[in-house]
Amino acid sequence: MLERIREGSQGIIAKSILGLVILTFALAGVGSYLSKPAEVNVAEVNGEKISRADFDQAFQNERSRLQQQFGEMYATLAADSAYMNNFRSEVLERLIDETLQKQFAAELGLRVSDDQVREAIRGMTEFQVDGQFNNDRYQALLRQAGYQPDQFRELMREQMSRNQLLIGLLSSEFATVKDMQLLAKLQQQSRDIEFVRIAAADFAAKVELTEQMLQDYYTTNLQQFETEQKVAVNYVEVSAAALASDTEVTEQQVADYYQANKARYTRDERRQVAHIMLEAEEDDAEVAAKAEAILQQLKAGADFAQLAKAESADTFSAENGGVLDWLAAGDVDPEFERVAFGMKEAGELSPVVRSAYGYHIIKLVTLEPAQVQELADVSADIANSIKQDAATAKFYEVQQRLAEVSFEVPDTLEDAAAAVDAKVISTPLFSRNEATAPLSAPAVMSKIFDSGFIKERLNSEVIELDNQRAIVVRVTDYQPKRTQSLEEVKAQVEAAVRAEQSSLLAKAKGEEILAGAAQSSLKAQAEQASLTLEQSVDTPRFGGTLDGQIRAKAFAMPRPADKPAIELATLANGDTALVSVLAVKDAEVTMVPEPAQLERLAEQQAEQHYRAVIAALKAKADISRNLREAVTDTQ
Repeated sequence: MLERIREGSQGIIAKSILGLVILTFALAGVGSYLSKPAEVNVAEVNGEKISRADFDQAFQNERSRLQQQFGEMYATLAADSAYMNNFRSEVLERLIDETLQKQFAAELGLRVSDDQVREAIRGMTEFQVDGQFNNDRYQALLRQAGYQPDQFRELMREQMSRNQLLIGLLSSEFATVKDMQLLAKLQQQSRDIEFVRIAAADFAAKVELTEQMLQDYYTTNLQQFETEQKVAVNYVEVSAAALASDTEVTEQQVADYYQANKARYTRDERRQVAHIMLEAEEDDAEVAAKAEAILQQLKAGADFAQLAKAESADTFSAENGGVLDWLAAGDVDPEFERVAFGMKEAGELSPVVRSAYGYHIIKLVTLEPAQVQELADVSADIANSIKQDAATAKFYEVQQRLAEVSFEVPDTLEDAAAAVDAKVISTPLFSRNEATAPLSAPAVMSKIFDSGFIKERLNSEVIELDNQRAIVVRVTDYQPKRTQSLEEVKAQVEAAVRAEQSSLLAKAKGEEILAGAAQSSLKAQAEQASLTLEQSVDTPRFGGTLDGQIRAKAFAMPRPADKPAIELATLANGDTALVSVLAVKDAEVTMVPEPAQLERLAEQQAEQHYRAVIAALKAKADISRNLREAVTDTQ
């Protein structure tokens, strides 16, 4: 047979087939090399690349931190594409900042020796066992994090170099008493100002809209007209509370429960005593005689509290006239307990009692007899407890049944609802921001807006909302995210363009008045334009009722010289304001700040200077960002 196979393999057909097979494997191999994606860097800073791997590591670290911080709410955040895109950008900017710091540290000649790196690693508690560096743990944790030892050492070296720079920038800052007083003086400064408002709405009728204006606004602001993705769902919810409300409880059940749990509704007798203790580890005739003498004084009418303060060795209770906390069986020495619980009337004095701690004279302060709550008083609570117990037990059965039927009949919830005697609830289309309870729960939101789940249109698994509520949900309709056409949002665009143009006309009017005021005064120009000139005296830098943008403009303007300056401010609502500073009133500050205040000011200044350094490095750096191309939507 082997011979026949050999002969057959020499034929033209066999050789042709073999050649095709070889060619296929060859092309597949070449194709794998050709199709292998090139490494795409997420950014480049002054020629130094930030790799996709570095970004992924930083992204995962930050994501883990968010998961720990927000718990279940993280699922809702992660499902928001806008939030996650912004989050990715923040991670990238942090990596860029770190790269700039590293480059600046190298430029300044900051170095970290091998010995410093080694000592820093050995001092990290993560790598220690019983307070000592453990190499096996070190190697294991590095493998788990995906690092080689030499990679980690270089990472530590870079981090320590950056720390040298940070410490130099942050620790070299200080604040003086004069700095603090100057800051307080500026904060407490007030100004007298006058201003004129020019309302944009007054120019709305003068705006002439064209189709080109509408089209230009629409094209420039397309993102405003994007709709959110929406889903419509059916869901079935089961809860122990609903089951409890449907549970009937008979009087006999309540009575049986009361008898079985009577101890729960019975409070034992309680008593509170006071004592005077004379300390003695063994029998002591002299101490016993002194205790008898004190007892005779008490019987003769002496004040128990005063004698306790003067004579008792139990200093804690002596401060309270010898009174102890409420007693329960087993709380005190057996002989002390026997005598204390044998007393019957408040104010009664015991004979001298010998305990393991010494000699006592006991006085009964308060006696509360045992109390039993009557069935009628607790029947409502008992009925509720029975309902809750029954509902909890039934809830788990119902939840299991719901899971089984919704899985067995996956394309409808009607059968599952019938199996657990519940209703299928249907919703109209809604977005993430429009979701209401119970669909707004993070676990449910994550499920119903999952692309795979939307495409399947099948029942979900049982999703637990809490210990006593669960839900099964199914998507019935879906509306993807889209950009609305101009015709759909034309009214909205017209209103926006009209407001925008009205604001420009108001600003133009303001500039006209400003030019005229340079030759006359703001008051004269306001009167000529039939506008109201308003004044605000003693305007504080912070707070007050004045429009925040007018106040901010006033405090950004220079002190008035020969003639008050006038400046233009565009307000958030589109109005224009002409602002003039009439007077600047400085506060007298003589306070001497506490050291802690100076330290906080120094920290604030250091933070500002650090940010300024990073901003300066960024401004002159050659930075290219490639995050969108480098990172897929799967993250």
